[in-house]
Amino acid sequence: MSEDFLKQLRTGNTEDLRTNPDPRELPRELDIEKFNNGRKFFQDNVFMCVIGMACSLIAGFSVANLLEPLVFTNKSNTPEKSLKRYLETIRHVALWHYGDIWDPLSSSRKSITKVYNLHTHARDSMMKEDRSIRRFTQYDMSLVQAGFIGFIIMYPDKLGLQGSKSQLNDFVYFWRWIGNFLGIQDGNNICINGFGDAYVICKQVENEIVYPALFNPPKDFYSIAKAFTDGLALLTSINLITPESAISFSLDMAYKKRIHNVNFLDKCRIFCLKAMVFLVKHLPWFRRMVNRHTESLIVPKSFIF
Repeated sequence: MSEDFLKQLRTGNTEDLRTNPDPRELPRELDIEKFNNGRKFFQDNVFMCVIGMACSLIAGFSVANLLEPLVFTNKSNTPEKSLKRYLETIRHVALWHYGDIWDPLSSSRKSITKVYNLHTHARDSMMKEDRSIRRFTQYDMSLVQAGFIGFIIMYPDKLGLQGSKSQLNDFVYFWRWIGNFLGIQDGNNICINGFGDAYVICKQVENEIVYPALFNPPKDFYSIAKAFTDGLALLTSINLITPESAISFSLDMAYKKRIHNVNFLDKCRIFCLKAMVFLVKHLPWFRRMVNRHTESLIVPKSFIF
């Protein structure tokens, strides 16, 4: 990729997902050891990886390309619907990291194929209703890919993640192939050239797309974001996170100016998030405990050894 990564990625804004990303055998260029090491990094840090992905998702609601399909499908507009959708999504992601997507008969392969088909179905439905709409283009999926890995590779220390830069590079390598399965062509796959390029791209997405969008978000941003955090409260029985606290926590990680004047309760929520990072980072028993609890929620029992 060139140094102007976003300019190149935007060339995919008129291109559909790659068809039939469903290999029957291992690609010759696949380094299965690196791939499995990338899976292991997620497994070792599953709790904070999920937290990072959730914070990234909330901030990503401010980007029109990513928000419009959610509004159109009408499956994220209430806490109940949002919780169902989020749990389904993170359970798919867990299947990819804990199972074997290279086995055509595995539940992991069926999962990632289902997600690809859901994307193409949603795109086709949107275009049928409005022929001017083209969603889930290559560019859109580049942004989705950045959303899943961005916080994890940009702020591993701020999330209390355990692992070396080599392991982070393997995590990026893993997501190179996840992108391939999801129909992203090489020119729009932000993980294709390893950690270095992926890091720069994610910083550009953060600085040039997400951060400006947070100052002027689409009209449905807050309602979708609040439905998401209120949905999480249904799971935890306590409102541990709000859009304001999650975004402020994320901006603190990035050393960026907060866009909200947070109230006392949100200050407490931000403190709790940072306290969890400290505990995960410094207390191995606590990290193991929250990892196991997270696995019990999102990973099939047969996948946990």
